[in-house]
Amino acid sequence: MSTFANADEVYTYIGGIFDIATKEPAFIEATKGTDLVVELIQTDPDAIMVIDFPGRKVTTGAAAKDLDSTVRLRMSSDNSNKFWQGKLNFTLAMAQRKVKLDGKRSAALKLLPLTSGLFGVYKQLLVDNGRDDLLIR
Repeated sequence: MSTFANADEVYTYIGGIFDIATKEPAFIEATKGTDLVVELIQTDPDAIMVIDFPGRKVTTGAAAKDLDSTVRLRMSSDNSNKFWQGKLNFTLAMAQRKVKLDGKRSAALKLLPLTSGLFGVYKQLLVDNGRDDLLIR
């Protein structure tokens, strides 16, 4: 059973942290002059979002299905929750095929070191919304 009840929760929390990331100065600087647009396909529950770093926006659900992307990232919603809490080794998860990354991998992987600065922000987002049950202890 997934930690998220439905796709709307995935959009609120995982989409929410990506919305914050697209506006963070470090991410803006790292993606300046790139065309990095990530299509994130999640399972259990199924959810799709497109993270447009140059455009600094996140599109979710049906509206995201027809958008172009330069990178496609696939993982379970539980693994996204683990990742944003610093509890998933992304490189190892890719090697184990728990995470699949296609397209301009180098551009996306360049952002990986920046994500740790948002782990606390993600955890606080969960706490502020009364979702302590999603915290991994």
